Amino acid sequence: MLQKLRDSTNIESYVKKIKDLENESRKLSEKILLFLQEKENDIIITYHRQGYLPASILYWFTVVMDQESRVIFNEANTISYYTVVYRNPGKLVFFTTNPVSSSTVNLLQASQFTGNKILFISPKPTQPHLLDVLSKYNPVYISTNDELEASLLMAMAAYHAASKHYKKRMGRRGERLYEHSQEGFTPVVNELVRIYMEKLENTINKDEVIVTSSKMLEPSATYFVETLRRLSIRSHYEKPEEVIGPCNVLLLGTSVEEYFIRELLFKYRMMNIQLNEIIMNTDPLEAQLYIAILAMYLIHSKS
Repeated sequence: MLQKLRDSTNIESYVKKIKDLENESRKLSEKILLFLQEKENDIIITYHRQGYLPASILYWFTVVMDQESRVIFNEANTISYYTVVYRNPGKLVFFTTNPVSSSTVNLLQASQFTGNKILFISPKPTQPHLLDVLSKYNPVYISTNDELEASLLMAMAAYHAASKHYKKRMGRRGERLYEHSQEGFTPVVNELVRIYMEKLENTINKDEVIVTSSKMLEPSATYFVETLRRLSIRSHYEKPEEVIGPCNVLLLGTSVEEYFIRELLFKYRMMNIQLNEIIMNTDPLEAQLYIAILAMYLIHSKS
């Protein structure tokens, strides 16, 4: 697998894969954008399983770029039992990568019963009875049933929708994020993989890896954990302050977190931790997607 990671043909085929996912994500982004343009300022963003990544991207865009919106962000069961039943109705966006789940149905039932407008995005289930149950919630289905692919596709869609919706916010930053969306992620995949190739190789050379990050990057960190597990590498996520050595750690961060990362590096070295870090020098609102694209490349290179 190490040899295949550096194979140019393999990288080219991965670029094509990302291009296909991104093309579909742009169509999905238009549906998300229309929903964001609804009048209500109250919005709930929720998720199940690997829906954490796209939900997080949409949440952070909303928090950073739209001070007027009142946004709640949590996983589906918490929203079902402790949120929608106690609030006035508004908008609710729900990302899931596993529609065959009681969490999915419970969330949709509770949200509809309390009068919320729902945007429900999911892979399409194969069971006829479940298709019938979910049809009443006007689902938006995507083409892939692989949970990691579905998560990445939805995450790109969330980014494209939010960057267009907020392109006139926060001056030059909003414009720049929208420009990056227009350019797309596909053109940078080749360079991204090559820049972080050594970091990827160091990660998969281990039998066990703890992945850690700041709270903002937690969804992409848990996404990375799942990719490593698919490679038969024992892996789990830990909050950075809870990591105790000796162990192998993959630290994910952004250049904005420079001082936080310095503190962690000093602490981890004192604990005899074998550290491998992937630090993104980009806008934090984009960083999660770049990390997920790197993680997915490991899965692509296994096949």
